[in-house]
Amino acid sequence: MILKIWWKLVGYENMIEKKANELVQQYILGWKQNNLNLITSCLSENCIVIESHGPTYHGIRDIEKWFKLWLEAKSEILKWDILSFSFCEREQIAFCEWDFSCISDDVKYSFLGISVVKFSDNKIIFIHEYRMTNPGYNWKGDKLKSE
Repeated sequence: MILKIWWKLVGYENMIEKKANELVQQYILGWKQNNLNLITSCLSENCIVIESHGPTYHGIRDIEKWFKLWLEAKSEILKWDILSFSFCEREQIAFCEWDFSCISDDVKYSFLGISVVKFSDNKIIFIHEYRMTNPGYNWKGDKLKSE
């Protein structure tokens, strides 16, 4: 207990959250700049990334292949803004809400989403993205609507 209080006083807990945030920001910046080195240098060798529409990439080699195809499709991130960031120190997991849009193969995609990001040894080991499939709206209270 005393050690935990001392860590808090010297900023240890915030330093861990800060590092997690920096890694997520670096990952996003790498995609915004089409910079493979920025993307892969924050990931563990055996990381897993699950995109919001389903593809799952296992390890840096898959990420490199994905990135090559991304460039071949003349893909570009138009916006990837983090709206909120929460970190659970005990579990080494971050949750970030974001607003995203890109162009790939001349098709524009825009949606809100959230990522669950796990960390180990100052690297990202797992990212699972989820996205909203319909725009948000204010419920009128008159009926249920599910699609």
